Amino acid sequence: MQQEVIALLFPETSAAEGTTQLVTALMRDAQGIMELRKLRPDSTLLRAARIAGRMKSGKPIVDPHTREVIGYELEPLALPAG
Repeated sequence: MQQEVIALLFPETSAAEGTTQLVTALMRDAQGIMELRKLRPDSTLLRAARIAGRMKSGKPIVDPHTREVIGYELEPLALPAG
């Protein structure tokens, strides 16, 4: 078994359009060891990912006591077929 792409997290959209941004990839190797890597996204990486989402684009998770946003649900991105 080779490395498996468990998830890709894309950063928020930047003002600099047209630049290729790095994504955070959660990878698992043949021994089951997980690691985070910063990678340039390409079509092969996107097809290999089980989940692809954008940071801070899903529903906010609110602390019930402080009412502060403590995270965001992962909202999968629709990837083009191909």
